[in-house]
Amino acid sequence: MIELIIVAVAILATGYLIVKKVDAAVALLVVGLALFMVAPFLGHTDTGTFEVEPSGNAWYDQLQLATAIFSDRFANTGLVIMMLFGFAAYMSHIGANDKAVDLLTRPLLKLRVKYLLVPIVFWVGNLMSLVVPSASSLAVLLMATLYPMMVGAGLSRLTSGAVIATTATIVPTPLGADNVIAADRLALDLGEYVFSLHARVSIPTLVVMGVAHYFWQRWMDSRDARRGRTLVDEAAGGVGSVAAEDAPRGSVPGFYAILPVLPLLLVLVPYVLTTVGVIDFQVSLLPIVLVSLMAGLVVEAIRKRQLLPSLNDLKVFFRGIGDGAASVVALLIAAGIFVEAITQLGIIDSLVAATENIEGAALVLMLVFVGATILLVLLTGSGLAPFYSFIEVIPRIAGQTGINGVLLALPIQFAGNLARAVSPVSAVVLIVSRAMNANVIDLVKRTVVPMAVGIVVSIALTWILIPGAVG
Repeated sequence: MIELIIVAVAILATGYLIVKKVDAAVALLVVGLALFMVAPFLGHTDTGTFEVEPSGNAWYDQLQLATAIFSDRFANTGLVIMMLFGFAAYMSHIGANDKAVDLLTRPLLKLRVKYLLVPIVFWVGNLMSLVVPSASSLAVLLMATLYPMMVGAGLSRLTSGAVIATTATIVPTPLGADNVIAADRLALDLGEYVFSLHARVSIPTLVVMGVAHYFWQRWMDSRDARRGRTLVDEAAGGVGSVAAEDAPRGSVPGFYAILPVLPLLLVLVPYVLTTVGVIDFQVSLLPIVLVSLMAGLVVEAIRKRQLLPSLNDLKVFFRGIGDGAASVVALLIAAGIFVEAITQLGIIDSLVAATENIEGAALVLMLVFVGATILLVLLTGSGLAPFYSFIEVIPRIAGQTGINGVLLALPIQFAGNLARAVSPVSAVVLIVSRAMNANVIDLVKRTVVPMAVGIVVSIALTWILIPGAVG
């Protein structure tokens, strides 16, 4: 009982720190280490799956456990994520990301069928998240490019902003850090997790969300019109605060658009060929990223006709690695320590024991985790921090209950990414609302229904399409 109280206080303390704008990784790390120091007083010193050589001092062993978590996260999943960040940074530096975005958005600039733009921009924006993985960066880019076009076509500012605020959601891509982590924790091949399991649920969910956007935004515009609110504003609409340099430059050849998605293609093609029985070859993401990076270097050197400056540009790759370590990997490590501390205190075992005799335990656990994820995202504005925490315990719960871990992981992952666009404190919502000079709550009213539809549909499809039991 005392362990449960301590963990409850720790969770509340973490939430309080995050709400007070303390970095999520810092909050999770500090509270997790504090729990590590408390655990030996209660007789809990189990190191789980980590090998720690006993030193004779329980508290020093706890610090060794924390160090082991650091090493594990950096050496495995963290390395993949950092490499992807480095690759994305290099693609941005050479203008390849801008060219890909430019080619994706160019057809939309010619489309003038008013509300048809709503689902199309939503779907195209999700495709663009393949080359601009940051929700905030994608929002800035779209506010500078597509927002004026949407307003100019006759859509209201709130409709246009709501669509843009919800574009970075649940696209099935092996380049996403959350997908890399989920596949690793569930001991699944990345291609299988993304293309066979994730895509089975996410693609139809995205289709339904686009349709929901269409009807919800039309209804909200009609309601605002009845209330006498101005629907259409000038094309500039307040996007002057968005930096012009974030717009696509279009100064590189068109084939550069292929470079940012080259890792995706090099993972997808062998997976498809292996699935249909043409070849038997599984690829790892790290070699694929290196091949794609070298391809970009060669192309850039040929275009510039200068080898040494092109080689020197690769330092951007290492800066990107540092950015990945400071953001996502730091959060991954901190969440790992926090969850390991909670697990060490026996809370996960208690949760499993409490659900063992419940009929429909899989559905109960799914809904509990999804509900907790949504609450944390709404309070903190981070769509990934709760997922990174929960994914650490999913394999253990799944193993002890016989439930398929994917059945729990997918709804949590989707709920985190979708609820972010409903949180009034999330970066993407604040960026869009500020750029178009709109009230944050007014914007959230426009995003809540499509995102809620997406969460419900993803839960239903996961329950229907993903086997509930292992084997």
